[in-house]
Amino acid sequence: MIALKKKLRKEIIAKRNQLTPSEVLLAEEYIAAAFWDQVPQGAAVLHTYLPINKEASTYKIIKKALALGWKVVVPKTLPNRELKHLILHSVEHLREERFGTLIPAIEEEYTGDFDHVLVPGVAFSSNLGRMGYGGGYYDTFLSTKKNTKKWGIGYSFQMNENLPLEEHDVKMDALIIAPVN
Repeated sequence: MIALKKKLRKEIIAKRNQLTPSEVLLAEEYIAAAFWDQVPQGAAVLHTYLPINKEASTYKIIKKALALGWKVVVPKTLPNRELKHLILHSVEHLREERFGTLIPAIEEEYTGDFDHVLVPGVAFSSNLGRMGYGGGYYDTFLSTKKNTKKWGIGYSFQMNENLPLEEHDVKMDALIIAPVN
């Protein structure tokens, strides 16, 4: 199963890397509209990734959430499959971290609960399965968040009905999958 996952990751990431800037932007518009159509705009706490390497963009969601007064939190990867959760006040002051991820320039840790978690992935299935990058960071984190809505965010070519899932793979509560040619 490990070899199958590795092969699938390589194929999907290669396809994602071929996306044009306009395709990424159109997908971002779709994702933001789909999210806000399903989510009340009252105060909430949103945990989200900051996209890198043409991951499905969450920036429009982040900007609106900040404008609405939501608390926005982003992950910082630590050793041993752990995440530190940092408050994001703006998308303007970021710095690069481990694995090329972006985090706030000033680290302010958040230790409370989350209403929503936007989750990146390499592949998803219609039964809400998710395959990540293989590090186990999100599965470890999400396994402790039973009362948090978990949203898998991706592109249509990332859908795979034969996703090789394992017992520790945490399922999403909903998917927002942007159509891409």
